[in-house]
Amino acid sequence: MKSKLKTLTLSLLAIGMGTTALVHAESHPSSTPSSAEITSLKHLDSLKTFENISQLKTPTVQEFKTQSGTRVLFVEAPELPIVDVQLVFDAGSARDSELKSGQYGLASMTAQLLDEGTSTQTTDQISATFERLGAQFGAAAYRDMFTVNLRTLSDSNLLNPAIDQLLSILKDANVPQTSYDRIMQQNRVGLAAQKESPSITANIHFMQELYDKHPYAQPSSGTLASIELIKPVDIRNFKDTYLVAKNLNIAIVGQMSLGQAKVVAERITQSLPQGQHARTLPKPDATAARTVYEPFDSTQTHIRIGQIGITRDNPDLPALTLSNEVFGGGGFGAILMKELREKRGLTYGVTSGFSAMQSKGPFKISYSTRTDQMDESLRIAKQALRDYVQKDVPLDTFNEAKTGVLNSYPLSLSSNSNIASTLASMGFYGLANSYMADYPKQIEAVTPEAAHQAFVRYVNPDNMLILVVGKEKPKADGDASSQSVKQVSTATPAQ
Repeated sequence: MKSKLKTLTLSLLAIGMGTTALVHAESHPSSTPSSAEITSLKHLDSLKTFENISQLKTPTVQEFKTQSGTRVLFVEAPELPIVDVQLVFDAGSARDSELKSGQYGLASMTAQLLDEGTSTQTTDQISATFERLGAQFGAAAYRDMFTVNLRTLSDSNLLNPAIDQLLSILKDANVPQTSYDRIMQQNRVGLAAQKESPSITANIHFMQELYDKHPYAQPSSGTLASIELIKPVDIRNFKDTYLVAKNLNIAIVGQMSLGQAKVVAERITQSLPQGQHARTLPKPDATAARTVYEPFDSTQTHIRIGQIGITRDNPDLPALTLSNEVFGGGGFGAILMKELREKRGLTYGVTSGFSAMQSKGPFKISYSTRTDQMDESLRIAKQALRDYVQKDVPLDTFNEAKTGVLNSYPLSLSSNSNIASTLASMGFYGLANSYMADYPKQIEAVTPEAAHQAFVRYVNPDNMLILVVGKEKPKADGDASSQSVKQVSTATPAQ
């Protein structure tokens, strides 16, 4: 009997990962008997686009605050007996050096070691508890946020002990030495492997050059040098300082009522230390135009072009999303793809994008090319950017981009876990509880003129950081020895 229950539990959890929230978009229930003749369809309903934005149905988001002031966003999803709880702390890698200088990778290691043991349980006992309850636990650290996820069945006999185990971890994680040693060795191996990747090297050094002394400059995974500064006591101090009720937003999605969600949220916030909210991140300095070269023995040269961009709560984000979709969204119709790949065969793929964050995130163009085509590709990419800023976007190209963004939006709400992640992001970045319903309407309302004007406001082709990672130094103003190209040592702190 227990075996059958466990199988059913795991099956329901797996199903909930990918199908539940399709009912929030467009659904087509079938009443066709199983014995009916199989006939071909004139079109695929699963690929049907909506002709009017009013056809798109988004989840109903309910909002409340706990007694401690923690914001909670809740979506009732009765289709499956599953509950997703996502806790989001303002404790990403941007906080790595706030308690002790140079400890890059601290938030990441805290996430990796969070469920490795408490004062009363080993990591195996914790894992066995979640398995017995049919629950799933996870933790992760990004640049802005630290997330803790729990997926469990909604039956109170399973939900309540799963919450108990979650709280035990958050309150009492003690970082056993054996676990610390194992995770540390895994990180050493992983960071050493990163040194062999020119693409990862380019991404890391781009952020370091762009953000300099800002907390966003260092990689979330840390460096080989910085992780050696992190000790178990530092991980416990980080947890005790940042994984607290005052530094928390909660997202809940699942088969429960609003009243039950309030009980769960109150229980979490009352059980955690109250603590304090993390301080406001500093503003990054404006981008200074320059070209930086990183020697790397690779078959392809990897190029990153960009500057400081926008915050996540910027009202121009919908307009910038569409303008970037036209310029470098990654599709074959994007300007960068046409200019660099289709017309000239300079790359297999090129993308651009805004990473909207708590502090101003980057705008970045990314691609790789043959070393002998590097200078031509840079010239074409920079000219495409200048032309895009100076010229209006063709209406048909803009409308295609808008249709693509609108038609892909329901996929972001296609499961309970996706909805929970969206709610978590909304809570963390202070977005309105109507965001999921408002966003497609905002996209629909953007005109070509508004999209172009937004791009011009935030992207300056004359103030770009250009990072080149490869075998040869790029030319600057036609002179390979120009001092305007800065060459950095391969033995940088990121390595």
